Amino acid sequence: MSSALNSEIGPDPKAPSDLGAWYLVGMLTLVQMVSYIDRFLPSLLAPRIKADLHLSDFQLGLILGPAFAIFYVAVGLPFGWAADRFSRRGILAFGVSVWSLMTSAASLAVSFGPLFAARLGVGFGEAAVAPCAISLIGDRFERTRRAKAINLYMAGSFLGAGFAFLFGGPVVGLIQSLPPLVHGMRPWQSVFLIMGAPGLILATLMATIREPERTERTGTKAGSLLDALSYLGRRWRAFGALFVGSSGSVTLGALSLWNVSLFQRTWGWHVGQVGVATGLLYLTAGPLGSIGGVWLIQRWQAMGRRDAPLRTLVVGLLIAAPGFILYPLAPTATLGLCGLFVAFVGQAIATAAGPLSLTFLAPGQIRSQATSIYFLIISLAGQLLGPPPVGWMVDRFGHPADLRYAVSIEACAVSVPAIVLVILGLRAFGRSAKALELEAGVGDVGP
Repeated sequence: MSSALNSEIGPDPKAPSDLGAWYLVGMLTLVQMVSYIDRFLPSLLAPRIKADLHLSDFQLGLILGPAFAIFYVAVGLPFGWAADRFSRRGILAFGVSVWSLMTSAASLAVSFGPLFAARLGVGFGEAAVAPCAISLIGDRFERTRRAKAINLYMAGSFLGAGFAFLFGGPVVGLIQSLPPLVHGMRPWQSVFLIMGAPGLILATLMATIREPERTERTGTKAGSLLDALSYLGRRWRAFGALFVGSSGSVTLGALSLWNVSLFQRTWGWHVGQVGVATGLLYLTAGPLGSIGGVWLIQRWQAMGRRDAPLRTLVVGLLIAAPGFILYPLAPTATLGLCGLFVAFVGQAIATAAGPLSLTFLAPGQIRSQATSIYFLIISLAGQLLGPPPVGWMVDRFGHPADLRYAVSIEACAVSVPAIVLVILGLRAFGRSAKALELEAGVGDVGP
């Protein structure tokens, strides 16, 4: 059946018959990993930063969250617009350079303001990654090979988070034990200075990847953001199902930001235990879910299903939802970790299926802008619908130990509607994917 599918599509002159395509994916995966490590870095240094800069908890909270998110959300759309017109390789190198330089620039901060500004710069640079990466992979791989590539790239987020939690503490401790790189520099400042270097190396290596020709082009012009929004609006049922499903996945994942407090209040664990356990879960469940997602997508593609990636997203949510709902309610920490493992596997399946689904709907000339819109929506959903309602519920319940119930309620309230709405959108997704295939001339694939 798979061979029949390939024959219907026809040979793709841009099929990854050489190592160059997988080298591209490998480089993008490294970029994703380093971006997540830099994203989590302040949380590993938070106690020393707070003490040395005399910050309040509110100021520290701004450094850990909004300082990164403001520009990450705001400039994603302009980066998407540029990536649909200019060299994505060059834009990506620029973004990696900016966030790496701003990571190192945080070493110069002696008060709240400069450190906040440095984290704004990190968010600015990282906003360039997703629009360029998804567009590059979409053009370098034909549809039947795209699942593996995007799953590997998206696995970089789980690997980066896992390495940050599992090895971040020891690495930070080692750097802090060394003599200061510059006289008078505090240990946490040395950490920021050193951790900017890997990204600068990656930015230089961007020159070694090839910029592919844009594929699956249609009559839609790569015009303003309004043109891209108009395209999405005409197919609102398909894109809406995708945005709702991915927003649900990201929001569920954001609930794990409460894990340190949850495990402390519920089972008496300390921060180190939670960090190691969470890191191991990311490093095991993430790759396992990615592999499972690829298998599901390819199986449904072999059956001629155009909605294969969105179907896989539904499966990911169906696996993740029970895990996120039940793990806070577990009678022991061990059982809680088992539930969280299941949750992370499901989230990993859904995480990669979302961007892959996007490449089946958006033509090549607006794919970067569509990706920017996609990440803008799901990022806002994760920030607004994830941790804040949990804290609000705990305040209403009146007891810190009730955090476990708030997390469970929020997971249920998010996941059930998301699953229902995505299932209702499967047919519209299939129709829109078929319309793009016919308009772009890539063949008619199954029913």
